Amino acid sequence: MHDGLRGRAAFGSAWRVGLAGFAGVLLQNATFAVVEALRFGLAAAARDGGPVAGLWGFSTVLFGFNQVFLAIALLGFSVAGAQAGLFADWHAWLGYVSAALLFVSASAAPYHVDGTNRVAPVGLAGWLGWITWIVAGGVTLLAL
Repeated sequence: MHDGLRGRAAFGSAWRVGLAGFAGVLLQNATFAVVEALRFGLAAAARDGGPVAGLWGFSTVLFGFNQVFLAIALLGFSVAGAQAGLFADWHAWLGYVSAALLFVSASAAPYHVDGTNRVAPVGLAGWLGWITWIVAGGVTLLAL
């Protein structure tokens, strides 16, 4: 076992919180599947000359909302990892901050249907934090 594990009670609590993160992953996968299905349909309609402008906007907004589910997953797994003692404090805080940045960016998703997004750097910072969080989590789990 990892030296940082805090005991059965903390691990049981972390497991329940981790389910929220897992729910976020499931919702993210479902949303991404819908986005990709829309894009395949839009590509087929564009090839045949059908009107698809509204559906492209819908696809763009739905993809933006996908960040909400990533934020839920990141938050749930960060809390669970911190409660179980698997993550260092900086790692958990990186997850919290990245989730907040992703949520802020996703909340503006309906406003950038036309392709302009003034809060894109906020989303980029959240995504970069998420990537760093994933790498750090992988290293931590490999060290167990």
